[in-house]
Amino acid sequence: MAIRADNFDYIRRVLQQRSAIALTENKRYLVESRLSLVARKSGLGSVDELVDRLRATSEGPLWHEVVDAMTTNETSFFRDQTPFHILRETVFTQLLERRGRERTLRVWSAACASGQEAYSLAMLWHEFCAESPGWELKLLATDISNEMLDRARAGRFTPVEVNRGLTEEQRVKYFRNEGDDWRIDDALRSMVEFRQLNLINTLPTLPQMDVILLRNVLVYFDLPTKQDILSKLRRVLRPDGYLFLGGAETTLMIDDSFERARANGGSFYRLKNRE
Repeated sequence: MAIRADNFDYIRRVLQQRSAIALTENKRYLVESRLSLVARKSGLGSVDELVDRLRATSEGPLWHEVVDAMTTNETSFFRDQTPFHILRETVFTQLLERRGRERTLRVWSAACASGQEAYSLAMLWHEFCAESPGWELKLLATDISNEMLDRARAGRFTPVEVNRGLTEEQRVKYFRNEGDDWRIDDALRSMVEFRQLNLINTLPTLPQMDVILLRNVLVYFDLPTKQDILSKLRRVLRPDGYLFLGGAETTLMIDDSFERARANGGSFYRLKNRE
């Protein structure tokens, strides 16, 4: 379904305001393909009819569907592997040395989509703590999309999803087959608190985090939005905490409060002047 130029500009403008997603002119095809599905689901004959209805109201379920549809939710278990290797071999080990009195770590998956990253962290921690019992991991997973969060809370995944990034041993150990789907172990599911959160809005009160993962998200935002989000993360991250971004993302020339560190074939970010 094609979209008129004025309606495309309207969608671009409102999405920028609501989610900070910056759509360039060459993304028209993306708007047409994703909003065509929303239009059909709503019983509308075209994307333009959908936009006409959106123009008539500034809020409501239809707007939530549109924002959900335009939010990129590409994910998989243990995506890109290297950050999880760094967490196991370097970060968790260092934090256990520094948090001996607390015996609790707090980790935030700040754009969790349908939950694979958060559950990967739970699996990683379960395996790591087999060697260091008596510790607790508090896992917060947030996303802008309520639809994705509903999927994440259910903990149900298709055969294709469980075969992306998981070994056969992990699938058998941490999932059980339910009809056509696989459901993650209840003990791991209970480790994760899922909450709706839009990073461009004022953050709710959050505890200080030992680790924050915001991977493959900043790339969709313009510079001022990147700066704003990093400043918010800086206030939530503990002074000696760790920030993980996507492989193509950086804080360089965006927020000079961070410095890059390397370990185990990859990198993460730390706050400068740590105390």
